[in-house]
Amino acid sequence: MMSKAIWAGARRGLALIVVAGGITTAALMLAALPAAAQTPDKARHMIDGVRDARYCEIIPVVRRGVHLLATVYNTLGLNDCPPELWDKITEPAMKRRFNALTVVLNGPRHFVMDSIAAAGDTAAGKTIDAEGLALTARATINVGLAGLRAKPYHERTIDRETRYVFRANQPVFLLVRPDGVRYAMQSYAQMIDKSLTYDDLPGLASRLKLPAGWRYEVMKPDNDLLLGATGKAIVVQDDLDNTYQKLD
Repeated sequence: MMSKAIWAGARRGLALIVVAGGITTAALMLAALPAAAQTPDKARHMIDGVRDARYCEIIPVVRRGVHLLATVYNTLGLNDCPPELWDKITEPAMKRRFNALTVVLNGPRHFVMDSIAAAGDTAAGKTIDAEGLALTARATINVGLAGLRAKPYHERTIDRETRYVFRANQPVFLLVRPDGVRYAMQSYAQMIDKSLTYDDLPGLASRLKLPAGWRYEVMKPDNDLLLGATGKAIVVQDDLDNTYQKLD
């Protein structure tokens, strides 16, 4: 029987994995995406045309000896996570499917940058079927007991090497702290607010419960905006589970 302390630690570790809204995926996803508008350049480890691309993840956690292992399965490169399939998937069914201690259903989410580049090779494993939805194993993560508690508007540091490109004159959605530090949105979520769409993002401030002094803004850069992470990325989530990376 797993102790309550270990289980709480596992849940905190899961929060760290999921907070990124595809951070693990973005760092590892060099496979081609199916839509014609999404163009992979394997030589540059770059995928273009991902703005508003929809994806979902299933993350089962199993015990292997004294370790808790979380495997990230995602739909990238296979499908756009059709609602008629995703909506049938439940945590209890997936716990049975994977013989897991717990399962996180992370999605649907949509990227809001224009291109993604990642260092290293794709970590693509076995493709599985979950209630008719095809997903590929992208990473297996040792869930530590020192994970960060997932609270909205609190920074977390994530291990990854990625480069996000926001094209010139395209909107970049920002959270701004009282001291002026900015965070650029990398993905929006349709989990808490299932009606949220890309077209809603310019006016998202009216839906958020922003802390005192925080602002939500939209900017259109004159030149391409590069948001990189070389080993570490600092991220926050808002109260709708949308995810942002520190810009300043």
